[in-house]
Amino acid sequence: MAGLLRRAVARPLAALPKRGGDVTQGPVKPIGPNFPLTSEKTMGPHGWMRGSYTIMSLKNPIVGPLYRPPWVVGGIHNPTIDPVKHFNTQHRFATVTFAEYVKCFIYALLPARTQLFMVGVPVMCVLFVTWLEQRREPMEIFMDREEYWKDPNSYMYGVYFDHHHFSHMLCHRRAHKWGYAGQDITLEGDHHH
Repeated sequence: MAGLLRRAVARPLAALPKRGGDVTQGPVKPIGPNFPLTSEKTMGPHGWMRGSYTIMSLKNPIVGPLYRPPWVVGGIHNPTIDPVKHFNTQHRFATVTFAEYVKCFIYALLPARTQLFMVGVPVMCVLFVTWLEQRREPMEIFMDREEYWKDPNSYMYGVYFDHHHFSHMLCHRRAHKWGYAGQDITLEGDHHH
């Protein structure tokens, strides 16, 4: 019994990378050259348009092995990632390049694509409307009292009778107020009426 316990304790300690690196093995690099991908024989082909199905053919859409979940296959019998080496952080900054850091960061974001789109699409819609409206002339919120009382009925009720004419009237008013009347041909024509 003592020998069994001794081996159970000693075996994990013997598998740990040595502190400071092993002279024969060099610094510990936590990821391999194709991380996080693994054996194509085990998991099927990786990459764009290299999966089990293709959209290029309706007659023969299955071009690779079918997806085999772990509860059918029984998991990966020959693991390619050593967890002890992978989670060892002693030489991570010395052995992992910036490009590999970026690659790992993007792979970690892959499950969050839906959440990123759920936030990004409404934000882009709001920014698009904001950008569109900033290109237009702002509305005149206040106007001089004397100018308003020259024709108060048009300003108070004009939008209810003919909102196109009301908008055109305000465009002309702003053009004369800010001094660009006559310079914009769209204000001079009859607007295809």
